[in-house]
Amino acid sequence: MHSRVPPEICVKVSQDDIVDRQAVLNIEVDAESLEKHLDRAFRNLVDKVTVPGFRKGKAPRVIFERAYGRDRLVDDALETMVPEVVDKAIEETKLEKGGTPRIEVLERDPEPKIKATVPLVPLVELGEYKTISFDEQPEEVTDEQVDQALERVREGQASWEPKESAVETDDMAVLESVKGKAAGKEIISSRAVEYVVFSEATYPVPGFSTEIIGMKPGDTKQFSIILPDDYPDEHAAGETAEFEVTVSEVKKKILPDLDDELASAVGEGFDTLEELKSKVRKDLEAQSSDFFRRQIEDKAVDAVVEISKVEIPPLTLDHESEHVLAEQQQQLSRYNMSLQDYMGGIGKTPDDLVAEARETAQARLTRALIVEELSAAESIEVSDEQLREEIDRLKQTATSPADRASYETDSARESISTIIRRRSALERLVEIVTPDRVEKASGSAKKSGPARKTKSIKAQSIKNASGKSNLTKGTVKASGPKPVSSAAAKK
Repeated sequence: MHSRVPPEICVKVSQDDIVDRQAVLNIEVDAESLEKHLDRAFRNLVDKVTVPGFRKGKAPRVIFERAYGRDRLVDDALETMVPEVVDKAIEETKLEKGGTPRIEVLERDPEPKIKATVPLVPLVELGEYKTISFDEQPEEVTDEQVDQALERVREGQASWEPKESAVETDDMAVLESVKGKAAGKEIISSRAVEYVVFSEATYPVPGFSTEIIGMKPGDTKQFSIILPDDYPDEHAAGETAEFEVTVSEVKKKILPDLDDELASAVGEGFDTLEELKSKVRKDLEAQSSDFFRRQIEDKAVDAVVEISKVEIPPLTLDHESEHVLAEQQQQLSRYNMSLQDYMGGIGKTPDDLVAEARETAQARLTRALIVEELSAAESIEVSDEQLREEIDRLKQTATSPADRASYETDSARESISTIIRRRSALERLVEIVTPDRVEKASGSAKKSGPARKTKSIKAQSIKNASGKSNLTKGTVKASGPKPVSSAAAKK
């Protein structure tokens, strides 16, 4: 068996000036070192190939080179040697490597010359973030919002009763059959469909719901609708569709009274309407406060970014941009859409998408680095108990034993620790920029780790009824860009 111990490499390294957090190393390998790697490459290859007149592994190197050429050995030698050479050069120059180097082999044989562009660890210098202050307050939950939420609870407990009269808005029409054709092909064919009618309905196409209004049980109706230009079937988009619908039954929605009986029917242990109303208000207040905290987090990080200094190597940005584009393609594939179709639909070129991806990558990396540096500045650490609690929570969401086991790997534990640490840093930042103004109980507690979930009204989406931002008018106060010395954040 041939030895696989890497031969010693003698290299000569010179370094250009560092520009944009990237170091360029010029590396020269002497002919003797290359020759040692050629011998290793030969020993690796001779066992795998057939040389006429010799058994496998028995041909001399000179015969092998006549049969396959010296370039074959050089290619194999460089494949293993170059990474070793670059690693050795980085070690000798004591560079803080922050990513995968870009390597160019300028000369191959007999004395290889290599150019390695090494992205360094990004530079992060935090501004005086403790001087940042926000005057915003969470919106107070109004009686109107509580009433609207209670109406949604009523809707969730509604029943349907048959009626003999014609379909009206908010009624349910049981469609015995629905058929639709456009551009010479069938676009819909369904039976026994329970269809709730409301004027703004866009399914199956805008205007369909309006045509159902006025139909009675037993009625059949034929009508035409021009399909929208963004109709999913591009061959039918913009064409006139012919529909035929038969209604077999009409039902009217019956809303329960807003009383103690409704509260009991919700199934959350409420005995009275007042208890239900109190819980709805608490849920709305918790959601308002949580939404407020998330907005403050975003605004606070933006403010810290504004007064801080962050330098990211272009190669690191390139790598992150590739991730952004890959994520975009993955999202498009879920909708069975190609990147070319997407670009055509929004009128953008590949260069436009690359530029946008780079901008997204810049913002994403900058914010992540700032938050990581904040965790270092605030001396935030993750305890074994916090890590265990988060892993156990994640394992509960896993769908297979293999997925559950994956959370116990060293790399997964490191990633989870990073998430907890950054989350804790954001919690601390919110406390700094909104002292005594954010309800700590409704957001995350001071200790890091997963936020505890409180029980909310089942199956009811209780949202900010206005749909507006939960930030009232206020001002942002921050110092100018006075960087403070801190350790460089590691990616």
